[in-house]
Amino acid sequence: MSTREQIIDAALSVVRTQGVAALTLDEAARLAGISKGGVLYHFKSKEALIQGMVARLAGQCESLQQAHYDRLAPGPNRWARALVATSFDPAAPTTDPAGCALLAAIATNPSLVEPLEGTIDTAFRRLTADSEDPSMALLVALAMDGLWLHRLVNSPVMDETRRLSIREKALELLGEGAAGATPARTAKSAR
Repeated sequence: MSTREQIIDAALSVVRTQGVAALTLDEAARLAGISKGGVLYHFKSKEALIQGMVARLAGQCESLQQAHYDRLAPGPNRWARALVATSFDPAAPTTDPAGCALLAAIATNPSLVEPLEGTIDTAFRRLTADSEDPSMALLVALAMDGLWLHRLVNSPVMDETRRLSIREKALELLGEGAAGATPARTAKSAR
């Protein structure tokens, strides 16, 4: 593992256990077992480190979505169906507690969202390119974002039964009725 990745791992650990406010370059250096100068070589500021963390989580999410896409049957809305599968995958980076803290950091400093801009643009282009109804595919994507936000704030309104119902409705809208199995559902039913 590269020094840069070790620093990001250490920073994510700080954010997961103590929150983003506790993240400092000194603390990331201490946990990574390197000097502060070593951290500064890779990240010129705390904001640059947070951008690196955001880019890491976004890349992991994109890789997982690609894996779901590769397993799904070809056809319309394949990227949107992959997004739904990713949204319900327990291994998704969106289930990482660091995501909530990083979202708070982004809300207070919008320039931190830069690493996500290309990822978001690519995702929306894919969604609309393989859909017969791009607006509907975007609607499903926005619903998945909404589910993620409800999970982040531990919404009492969005219990597991409602989440699963929304997944079924999203897949129905995408042309995959309740009889069609996504990889996430298949894995879940095999347990």
